[in-house]
Amino acid sequence: MATEWVPDKVFEIRDGVWIRNSVDNSVWADLGDGVVAIDGLEETELAPVIKAEIERTVGKPFKWLINTHWHADHTACNPLWAKDGVTVIAHESMGPTTDERDGKPDVCFPSTYTLKGAEREVQIEWLGGTHTQWDSVVYFPWAKVLHIADLFGWGMIPLLEMDWAKVPRIREVLTRVLEYDAEVLIPGHGPLLNQDHIRRWMTYFDDIQERVPAMAKAGSSEEAIRSEIPVPDDMADWWAFPDWKHERNIHLLATNPG
Repeated sequence: MATEWVPDKVFEIRDGVWIRNSVDNSVWADLGDGVVAIDGLEETELAPVIKAEIERTVGKPFKWLINTHWHADHTACNPLWAKDGVTVIAHESMGPTTDERDGKPDVCFPSTYTLKGAEREVQIEWLGGTHTQWDSVVYFPWAKVLHIADLFGWGMIPLLEMDWAKVPRIREVLTRVLEYDAEVLIPGHGPLLNQDHIRRWMTYFDDIQERVPAMAKAGSSEEAIRSEIPVPDDMADWWAFPDWKHERNIHLLATNPG
């Protein structure tokens, strides 16, 4: 079920939607009179690299930047691009707005926002409450492409620490993701995916959240749990999942079994 993964490869996902596919993905789209980019990456030295790729692939002004959430690996380039006149758009939880051109939001929205270019528009929806309180998704309707940021981590439970109160919200958010008419999904990190990957992860999560806490409460060690619940065969080629993500999931559930 894995998709092609060539780190740092720049390619057109669908008509007018481009990606520099990497550990930290950078995405941009042609809206007709200008370009919108999604997220500001982790390394400031990539700011001119991405700007040059936008010029090479689209050849139109870089006008807007949408931040899906406010972690440093998604915002580091913000100040550099803002100084060039790029308008920063983010959910109101990342505000307040500023007019100082410092990379903080210039435009904030409450729940949804439509950015209209001369020929195309992108739709933004806040789906916070799991990975972070800020999370938003970005939909490119003409291309049927949806940017879901860190709501999906190629198998990783999208929480910094296990919080059982957030489990219903995880299902609610991913169910909403599946309601989009999207044929390609873009994560914040790693290879592209499709809706089947989301569905498969949800069944995997249901399984481990039922089994792991019960085993931990019965006294099983994490090593014993991993032996009893190995990486599923059909997820073994998921990006970095067998390397450490499955183990991390078990650790989260075993150390806080609820």
